[in-house]
Amino acid sequence: MSLNWYALYTRPRFEKKVAERLEAGGYEVWLPMQTVVRQWSDRKKKVQVPLFSSYVFIHAEQRDLYHAVQTDGVARAIHFNEAPAVIPDEQIDLIRKILAGPDAFEVMDRSYVKGDPVAVVHGPLKGSRGRWINWRGKKRVSLELEQLHQVILVEVPAAFIEKINADKL
Repeated sequence: MSLNWYALYTRPRFEKKVAERLEAGGYEVWLPMQTVVRQWSDRKKKVQVPLFSSYVFIHAEQRDLYHAVQTDGVARAIHFNEAPAVIPDEQIDLIRKILAGPDAFEVMDRSYVKGDPVAVVHGPLKGSRGRWINWRGKKRVSLELEQLHQVILVEVPAAFIEKINADKL
């Protein structure tokens, strides 16, 4: 019996439900969570959110993946070179150490390409739209905001932006 870690991709915001369903099915599941501060119009609140959006890790045999993927909320298993991607134990251990440590961290989507249209979804610039320019350090990005037909370069925390369709600019 060879157990390995595999990543399952879930429907958006279904990570917790999928983890519960897989555990109920007898699988060893890991859903790394992080505490973040969310801002509402009247208050701030600390909430637990998945470290990696739409990902759940399962410790199983490869042959068990077929049944795991049938779980409601699972979109697919992550593949590499047409085979289920095995996540090395060392990487899982590293993520656990990072989560257990006292240092602050932030997971960033590195799939941005210069010129990608983005919207600011949190903070004082919420609602602003612009184009992604580049990474500034480890936790910030520069945005080119095109309001008033002027170019304004601002630094916004990476967690405050998300990609949008070009037609929404």
